[in-house]
Amino acid sequence: MIRVNLLPVKELLAAIRRRRELTIGGIVLGIAGLIIAALFAHQYYELISLNSELATLRSEIQALNTKVKQVGDLQTRIKEFTAKHKVITDLKRKKAGPVGVMQSLSDATPTRLWLTEFKEIGGRLSMNGIAADNQTVADFLKALAKYPYFRDVELVETAQSSQDAGPYKRFAIRASVSYLLPAAAAATPGAKPSTKQEQRG
Repeated sequence: MIRVNLLPVKELLAAIRRRRELTIGGIVLGIAGLIIAALFAHQYYELISLNSELATLRSEIQALNTKVKQVGDLQTRIKEFTAKHKVITDLKRKKAGPVGVMQSLSDATPTRLWLTEFKEIGGRLSMNGIAADNQTVADFLKALAKYPYFRDVELVETAQSSQDAGPYKRFAIRASVSYLLPAAAAATPGAKPSTKQEQRG
């Protein structure tokens, strides 16, 4: 009977099996390493791209901040210019105010009416005078009310007054007066009587 020793064959098969496992393990580890390397490279390049985009955004933000500062400076200059222009406009209107008041008063006064007293204290105006009749006084009140310088025009009293030339109506009027008109009113003043003849009617 012949006996064959199978131990070397078993050991050889085991060795082959171990090599196969090591080879498969090495391949798996290699593939895993390649995947990890690919992911790392992808993240690295993505990080570089994001850093570049971040740098671009920071540059754009800095440029926008510069423009915002310029706009803020321009708005400040516009406000300063507007304030100066308002001061100049107010000064011009204040300067022209008294002249406009007196001119309006002259234009509103009918030919048969005479003012004997004109007082203004703190924007409150009082006028006394004489007129040919009550209609002339009424025409004077209506004419004054048409001018933006005068507000709240009211007749305080009328009374008969005898003068050397004949009977006249003595009257007293109160009103508010403003030497500083709104810009719109200064640009388009109230309607004025076109002629003295129209006031007489």
